[in-house]
Order: sequence, then structure tokens, then C-alpha cells
Amino acid sequence: MSFKASQEERTRLSQSTESTLGEESSFRFACHEDLPCFTQCCRDVNIYLTPYDVLRLRRALGMGSSEFLARHTRSFLAKSTSIPVVQLAMDPDTLYCRFVRDQGCTVYEDRPWACRMYPLDLAEGEGNYRFVAGSDRCLGLAEAKDWTVRGWLDNQGVGPYTAMEREFRDAMPARFVPGQDVGVGLGKVLFLAYDLDRFVEMLRDEKFRKLYDIDEELYRRVLENDEEMLRLAFQYIAAQLEELLGMA
Repeated sequence: MSFKASQEERTRLSQSTESTLGEESSFRFACHEDLPCFTQCCRDVNIYLTPYDVLRLRRALGMGSSEFLARHTRSFLAKSTSIPVVQLAMDPDTLYCRFVRDQGCTVYEDRPWACRMYPLDLAEGEGNYRFVAGSDRCLGLAEAKDWTVRGWLDNQGVGPYTAMEREFRDAMPARFVPGQDVGVGLGKVLFLAYDLDRFVEMLRDEKFRKLYDIDEELYRRVLENDEEMLRLAFQYIAAQLEELLGMA
């Protein structure tokens, strides 16, 4: 059974979607297939992927990172900064996400960070959030299911994604200024976090492992654990960026 909000509540929700929310802010939301807008948020939308998004999706699909990036994303280095940009590719005919069916998401357990956050998105300032859409577009915001922002994020399993993205950002040297052009060479180094297949190939070279003090125990461990492999890639990227930016 679905308990709909009143027209007054719909108006309040529509107005509140313009506000900045904190972790203890409350809102109402529920998504289910009985809503007329069900899966519309998965159509004609820019979904930017993080390295951990790519890891989870390609693993769920049983393919390598290079194949996943080639088949399911649009990837490039941003013109102004040379920072990697990886977008989930939409179906060119329907403009829907290729993983969406009438019944919902086929990769739901491994859906990207942005999809887990919905109907929320990050806002300017640490710990601030905003609504992606108003209740006129997302009817789920007119459902009488109460949440706090913190409760919603916990329920959707956002924590591991946030933590891994923080580790990726921490790979940037202290002297790095957001918005600066890092150059194509450094951009390609950063892209290793998305395409771990390339990083694994580098690791298979014994000379490379000796150069970066990667012993056999660590090598074996990262080959058996995708998350540990990603963290090692972050460490390598951080070292490369520190060295190359220091020479700039």
C-alpha cells in the first residue's frame, strides 16, 4: 500500500527541493514501480562514474575494466584540466541506461554512487546535499516515507563509495589546485584508477614490482582482492603525481 502526501505536502516538498540539506535534515521519498515516473530518472541523464563505480559494475558484469570502459562508457580527458571523465553510456535509441528494464535496474546491487544518492546530490560545502529533482518531476518525493539524509545514505550503501572516492581524491598532491590543468600525461596516469586492467599489466612486470617495492605477498593479495588492487593503484598514482608535479 502507498500512502500519498497531501497537496499541501507536495507544495512544501517542491519548495524544499531548492534548499541545502545537512545529514540530519529530513525529507520524504520512496521509489517503486507503481509510480508513473518509475525509471525516468535513468533516461537521458549524465551519470559520471568513479573508479569504484567502474570496479563494482565491471565485476558484476563479469568483464575486465578495459572491456567495460569500451562497451559501456564514454571516456575522455577534460579539455580544460586533462582530468579523466567517465560517463555511463546511454542507449542511443531510447536514451535509457543500458542496465535498466521495465522492472528496474539489472545491476541494482552494484549501481553507481550517483544512483545510490538519488534523489540527493552533493552540494557545495562539506556535508551538504541538495535534491536532484523536484516533486513535480520525481513523484517519489511525494510519498509519505520519512528519511533523514544520513539514514537514506546508510540505507543505500553509499558509505563504501564515499570512502573509496575520498581515497582517490587524497591521491592528489597537496600542491594540486582544483581546476588547474594537470596535462595529458598526468591525466593518463589518473585514468589508471578507472582501467585497472592496465595497472595489473604493469604489476605483472617483475622489474616494476622491484622498482616500487611491491613484495610477493602484497602482489598476491592485490591479485585476489579488487579493492586492494584499486588502493594500490591510488598509491602508485599519488607517487607519480607527486614526482611529476614536483618537476613542473
